[in-house]
Order: sequence, then C-alpha cells, then structure tokens
Amino acid sequence: MLHHDDPPAGQVLLSRRKVLLSGAIILASGLVTSSLPAFALPGTQPAFSAFMQISRLLVNHQLDESMGQRMLPILAAEEPQLTEQIQQLIAIAQTHQANVVEDFFPAIPEGALQALAYKIIFGWYTGSLQPTRTAKTFAFEQAMTWHTTLDAITIPSYGFSGPNNWQRSNTPVLPVPQF
Repeated sequence: MLHHDDPPAGQVLLSRRKVLLSGAIILASGLVTSSLPAFALPGTQPAFSAFMQISRLLVNHQLDESMGQRMLPILAAEEPQLTEQIQQLIAIAQTHQANVVEDFFPAIPEGALQALAYKIIFGWYTGSLQPTRTAKTFAFEQAMTWHTTLDAITIPSYGFSGPNNWQRSNTPVLPVPQF
C-alpha cells in the first residue's frame, strides 16, 4: 500500500494530528496578538516615551499607556512636526524644572507649540483630538473626563450597571405577583 501526501483531486484528507496542530497555531496566534499592544511598533518607542513624558507633565493624572499608543498615531497624522515639537516642549519643561503643568505652561510660546499642548490635554480628557463630529475617537471609557467625576457622574451607556458592563442579571418576569 502506497502512501501519498497529496490527496486525489476532489478529496480532502484531514487527520486528527493536522486538526490539533491547526488549532494550536490558531490559539497561539490569538495569544500573541492579544498581547501585541504592549510591544507593538518597536521603531516608535523613543517617540512614544517622549510623548508619554510630555503627556504626564501636561496632565496631572495617572495615564493609561495603551490609550497613549492609540492617541500617538492619530496625533502624528495631524501634526507633521510632532517629534520636534514634543522635544521642544520637553526642553521648555526641563529648563523650568517642571513637575506639573503649572510649572512650565506659561513659558510655552503662543502658536503651534501651545496649540499642540492644548491638543494633547484635550485628547487625554476627551478621547479624541478635535471637537468635531468627524474626529477620530481613540478612547471613551478611559477618557479622563469620566475619571475626574467618576464618584458623582456615571459614564453614559446603555449598560444598566455601567459602561460596557452587561453582567447585571435581569429581573425575573415569572412568577408574576398575585394581588
């Protein structure tokens, strides 16, 4: 009896080993892509670390780096000289030995640099870079707008127990109370 690796035309030979191997490959690729944002785009790491450095100086809150990774490419598409402008903002902050935004913001010259600083602050608070209907949104639930008032205002959502939170069980309809 001869064994052929190629099945005859019109037939598909599927062994248990091939199915298990294919399933393992699919599972492994899913695991790799789920952890991808943590180490994606290694060529832009210096630009990202500089962006996060100036963002932490401009916004006096704990910032989510995954939100920054989504924000940076959108900002780079809108601002052609972004890397140079971020370096200029960092230099201004360093000359004023800034730890918070109030230490160096008055020293930022009016114009493109100040507009960029406002845009970065606006982006962290709103989750988009422009106050228009066509603006690209990179965050909603993680936007700082909701974090500063989380104890008093709930994030708008169709979920009954919070944004993207559908775990609350529904009230049972039966048995109907007898009156």
